[in-house]
Amino acid sequence: MRNFLLIFFTIFSCVVHAQNPTKIIKGTVFIDSIPTQDVHIINKKLTLGAISNENGQFEILAEENNILLISHLNLEYKEITVSKENIKAKNIVIYVDSKTHMLDEVVLEKQKNILEIDQDILANAPVVNAKTLKLPYANVKPKDDKTVKIESGITIGLSGLVNALNGNNKKKKLLKKLKVEDQNIANIRKHYTDGFFIRQLKIKEEHINSFLESCISKGIINLYRKDKVLELTSVLIENSKHSPYLLENEHIRLTQK
Repeated sequence: MRNFLLIFFTIFSCVVHAQNPTKIIKGTVFIDSIPTQDVHIINKKLTLGAISNENGQFEILAEENNILLISHLNLEYKEITVSKENIKAKNIVIYVDSKTHMLDEVVLEKQKNILEIDQDILANAPVVNAKTLKLPYANVKPKDDKTVKIESGITIGLSGLVNALNGNNKKKKLLKKLKVEDQNIANIRKHYTDGFFIRQLKIKEEHINSFLESCISKGIINLYRKDKVLELTSVLIENSKHSPYLLENEHIRLTQK
């Protein structure tokens, strides 16, 4: 009897399976007619899933009338029923519309300050100035610096014009340039140390700065700023060969004086 029941259930299962065969079907997902990657396809009945590749293609186990859940970040949620034709052809094509979200219009308004909200505050506000605060410079009149408009349309103060005519601006620029050069010379000397100039270039210690000043026209400051140490060293060595500040040329330099 037990063997008979086993044979009966086996035959029944085969008949049911024959009526609804489970097959691997291939499919393609399109978003707005474009094959789409990373779409999730889930068979609700078999609780199996698949993900489409870069060509929108996937494979999944399915039976006739199974429901496939289609989901993706940029897709509308959709359910597809597997038809008899899909099982027979072992293929299914799924078209889904892209998801769109319409946001409510947002209007940003300028925040009002307290004076716009309460006009009485402005009307009754006390006068605040140098006189009411009794500051020491309350009665001092500002210096009238008259201006002159030249042909180019630029307006300059008379004091600035006078300084320019007297050469004060040029002097200031020259002093600033010399100050920058002195600082750069000091930096170069510190970088190489006095031993380099004395032992390698044969420059007397008291003439190192003078030697570096004579090399400014060779572009040593720009080379130092750009950290071109090899080129800077080459320039210093080359200029030291015929420099009047060499120990061996000391008598020539004194004669020229």
